[in-house]
This record gives sequence, structure tokens and C-alpha cells, in this order.
Amino acid sequence: MKRHHHRPGRDKEIIFGVNPVMEALRAGKRKFHRLYVKGGFKPGGPADILIEMAREKGVPTVTNTGEELNRLTDSDGHQGVAALVSPYEYEKLDDAIERLRSKPFPTLIALDSVQDPRNFGAIIRSAEAFGVDGIIFPQDRASTYTPTAAKASAGAGERMNLIKVVNLAETIRKISDEGYHCVALEEDAEENFDKAPEGPFVMVFGGEGVGVRPLVKTRCGHVAKIPMKGEIGSLNVSVAAAIALYIASLR
Repeated sequence: MKRHHHRPGRDKEIIFGVNPVMEALRAGKRKFHRLYVKGGFKPGGPADILIEMAREKGVPTVTNTGEELNRLTDSDGHQGVAALVSPYEYEKLDDAIERLRSKPFPTLIALDSVQDPRNFGAIIRSAEAFGVDGIIFPQDRASTYTPTAAKASAGAGERMNLIKVVNLAETIRKISDEGYHCVALEEDAEENFDKAPEGPFVMVFGGEGVGVRPLVKTRCGHVAKIPMKGEIGSLNVSVAAAIALYIASLR
């Protein structure tokens, strides 16, 4: 295993962390160009497992120092593992609608300008755990599935259908016309969100500190809040999403 660097170009990106790299290898959606591991890894540990997985797929492995991996990933949270891969491919909205036509109760999440990639990644992780069928988000003024989001999701994004759209308000209108019940989650709503509606369903969550924008909210058939008993009424968006997903899973 030779030691060297390779900075990604436009058609490649670096992902890092044991789970994101392992899930990307398992999912097989991305082309792997190179696996990087920190030298001196523990035999039989995660790095050893990843090296064997990469070898089976014909992916070369190179060793680096921790400092080299810090520079390669622009992070010190790489856990001694990184990979040079093809960019994440987002699903088209029309393809998602067709994919879910035969499913009786599809569930989607729509994120209105969630900008923190750690929040985005945490939401992806919860959504995958609760069997969500896709996450919709706008291409502008919002986090995409960056390496930081991938790390925060523990690689769950490789198992999730992420749908990037141009106009979220128009997207909500379109999926409403397709028969989806759209519920915007807002802390100042009068109605409690205590169960999910029957049939196709999308939950809309607003960005950090701003909530769901008025135009997006008007496209939703319902506005509801997560019932709480404490005095502090505001929840982090990733926490709110996890709670709402649990409530929805009880239908």
C-alpha cells in the first residue's frame, strides 16, 4: 500500500469516517477510486474490514498518516478512514413519484432550507431508521449531502433516496396534486401532530431559526406542532424530525 495524496476533481469527492465509507461500499451506488487508511491500524478492526471489502471490489488502498488524512478530509473526525469516490447521485422528483406509486403508505420528508450539514445528516439517519421513502430539499440555500452530512448520517445517506429540487413550494404543490397529505411542522401551530394521516404523506420541516417559509406553508394542507410539556418550545430541527418520525411510525 503506497502512501500518497489525491485531491478530488469536479467528478470526484472525498468521504470520510468508518460508517460512511463502509455503507458506501456496501450500497454500491458510487464508484470507488481509492481507499485511504491511517497507518498502524488495529488488525481485525474496522480499517482491516474496509481494506478487505475494497480489495473484493478491486479498489486500491493506500496508507496515510493522521495529519495527511486531516488535510485530505479538511477534518480531524475521519476515524483514520477516507475514500475518493464519485459524487452522490440525487434522485429526480418524477422518478421518486413513479417509484412510490405502488406503495400504499409512502412517507417523505421535505426540508425547507436546512443549512447545517450536521442537522441534515442527523435527519437522514433518523429517516433511514424509520423507513422514510425519500428526503426532498432545495438546491439553493440548503445543505446538500456533503462529506460532513454523510459523517453525521453515519452513512445512512447511501441507503436513502435524496431528492434535490429547484423550487420547494412548487414541489409541495406537485406532490399534493399526486395525492400526498402535506403537513408543515411549526412550533406555533394550534393543532398537535399526534398521528400521521392515512395514505401518501410528507412532513415539512423548516430551517434553523426560521421555520417553514410562508409560501411553502401555504402549499401544505395542514400545519401542526409536536406536543410538548416544557416551557422552552423550540427544538433543534433534527430532534423535531426524529420525534415526528416516531409519531408517524405509529400509524
